[in-house]
Amino acid sequence: MANELVQTYVANHKLQRIHRRPEKERDIQFENSLLMNKYFMLYKELSYAMNRGDIGRTETCMVAWIPILKATGKHKYATHMSNFLINVHFVYLPGLRQAIRYHILVNPTGKEMSWQAVDWCIELNNLFTKVKNGGKGPNHTVEHILLESQLVQAYQNAQTMIQKNFLLVHLTLKHARPNMRKSFELLSIQLAKESPHIPSPGRKSQFLIADLIDKGREMMEKAA
Repeated sequence: MANELVQTYVANHKLQRIHRRPEKERDIQFENSLLMNKYFMLYKELSYAMNRGDIGRTETCMVAWIPILKATGKHKYATHMSNFLINVHFVYLPGLRQAIRYHILVNPTGKEMSWQAVDWCIELNNLFTKVKNGGKGPNHTVEHILLESQLVQAYQNAQTMIQKNFLLVHLTLKHARPNMRKSFELLSIQLAKESPHIPSPGRKSQFLIADLIDKGREMMEKAA
């Protein structure tokens, strides 16, 4: 069933043949839905691979995202991701290659499905070091930041202890899970009305979603 759903409702190599059909035989909304489902699935797979800590699968997903980033104008991201994959798999020595790959994802909490990109932890540490504990006004200097940086964890422990002792903020509240029933009901009504996944020859759309992977590859080939 999963294979049939993907072959039918996710954009693949057949989309190019669909685009070559006469205008009166094309369904723009259906074509848009195929591409949107493809982008959603790519995002879901990348998110799952990173949360799982699956380094190989994360690198495989990056291959599809490089042309997408290129097509959307994120040239710096596309270039650095391309260089990263090339260097790690074809340039660096085996020891360095393994060290880099094993440190692109980290799991600070040790919980399942809680892996994160290492730069997220670095940015969080920068927030604590430079912003929250970096001093104010004339005290916001490099010397002060270096002096206080060694005490960031001590400050965080003290703040957590005070919160627990005085029962402050979120530590005293347990919010109910969001009720999405009404949202899903409205979405179901809209989908049933528009039927974007049921082909209807000649149907138009206000917007046309581009095939960003093909567009990005063309841009990369021209740049080469």
